[in-house]
Amino acid sequence: MSRHAAVQTIPAMPSGPLTVVQVIPDLQAGGAGMSVVQVAEALVTQGHRAIIVSEGGRMEADLARIGASFVRLPVASKNPSQIVANGRRLATLARDEKADLLHAQSRAPAWSCLLAGRLASVPYIATCDNLYREQNPLKRLYNSAMVRGTRVIALGNGLAEMIERRYGTPREKIAVVDRTVDLAAFDPALVSEERVETVRRQWGVKAGDRVVLLPGRLTRRKGAEVLVGAAKRLQEAGLKNFICVIAGEEQPGTRYASELWDRVHQSGLAEVVRIAGHCRDMAAAYAVTDLAVSTVLPPGGPQRAMLEAQAMGKPVIVSDAGGRDEILLAPPVTPEDRATGLLYPAGNAPELAQALFKAFAMGAPARQAMGARGRAFVTSRFPRQAFTDRVLSIYAEVAAGRTQAMPARSLT
Repeated sequence: MSRHAAVQTIPAMPSGPLTVVQVIPDLQAGGAGMSVVQVAEALVTQGHRAIIVSEGGRMEADLARIGASFVRLPVASKNPSQIVANGRRLATLARDEKADLLHAQSRAPAWSCLLAGRLASVPYIATCDNLYREQNPLKRLYNSAMVRGTRVIALGNGLAEMIERRYGTPREKIAVVDRTVDLAAFDPALVSEERVETVRRQWGVKAGDRVVLLPGRLTRRKGAEVLVGAAKRLQEAGLKNFICVIAGEEQPGTRYASELWDRVHQSGLAEVVRIAGHCRDMAAAYAVTDLAVSTVLPPGGPQRAMLEAQAMGKPVIVSDAGGRDEILLAPPVTPEDRATGLLYPAGNAPELAQALFKAFAMGAPARQAMGARGRAFVTSRFPRQAFTDRVLSIYAEVAAGRTQAMPARSLT
């Protein structure tokens, strides 16, 4: 448990069932979507109601499986008029469903929840999973939707501290929640050789190839071009038999994937770098991998993908903008014989190349030992039950505060 969470009082769940509306831009693959599904399942399992509002995606089937309700709204839109329209529709939904609280997972949904909360007298909270860039006062205002609710959930102590410094948010309003990993889904002992071979064929991996995997959505802030630059340097240094796979879905409405392809071809890396798109079997993808990397550029919160890779017993090489000491054990903070991965300066392709070369030079036995330490680290710190229990306790606290302020509303 994080040190901030440890000092907070955890209230009992109200006597009656809660109705919680989670609002997320889409339900494609990604850490935020997985968290929404996990929290919804925990709510339903404990007898509460889970309603998810989103533009939808492949995870809709998971919501149907667990018995959560799904409402389709264009909440990914950043158009101000659409944000207002979404807020009004969310207010109607909250009143009709007698919602106890709204939970936003991104900035545009947070503004809609702020409006809906005021119209329907329902509290809202938001989860901050990274610290967004603030290039100008207008962007700062837009980002501030994440901290305007009753509570803000920060995924890690580093984010909590940055929220407090940037916005002056009182510490008691910030709830620190560690990310989680589904240790049953990401268990190397449960991944069959058939699944591994399927991914190898999809990626064109041959016997003897050493695979570097960059998992996660293709967005500019995640800096995939840094891995392309590092691959070029490794190639120029004469490193043989390595493949870099960028496995993630492109963010809608961008040309980032095509720009990456152009960079790969212009660098003469078509035989070395694969842009594989969405992978349906990430556990098998990690099993194919020798090293998993993060190339996140701006300061951000813990990345689920790096935790998943460690859960699968793989060493990680992480940008120092990506949660750092909260998602791995690495020098200089951790001795090398206890490390689960390596750090390098964000955005620095030569330094990433150096870290990759160092990891390859360790040899397979040393990398396997590092991976085993990573599995132990994630197992001890990031269990799913702790995550969902913590989020539901925050729901209970917010709902209890609402009933104290509005004694006429019953939770039953």
